[in-house]
Amino acid sequence: MPAPSKRDKQSIRKHEQNRPIRTHLRNISKNFYKALSAGEIERATQLRDEAQKSYDQAATKGIVHRNKASRKTSRLDKALAGSRTPDTN
Repeated sequence: MPAPSKRDKQSIRKHEQNRPIRTHLRNISKNFYKALSAGEIERATQLRDEAQKSYDQAATKGIVHRNKASRKTSRLDKALAGSRTPDTN
């Protein structure tokens, strides 16, 4: 088996650096939706703001694609706006 190339080593190192950031993004989104389903609108709003900042930073650093970051924050906004409107049923 040949020795790993420099590119392979760099790729592994970057993967290890980016993994906790991606995990953090998933956890923020998960906690946002949990707070939303529990009816904690203030907490959900706070988590949405934190998520937007984190997604934008990750997109700037190239950890996630900028379109993905935009899509995720848009969905958080939409979910929050939907929970604020009273039911008309």
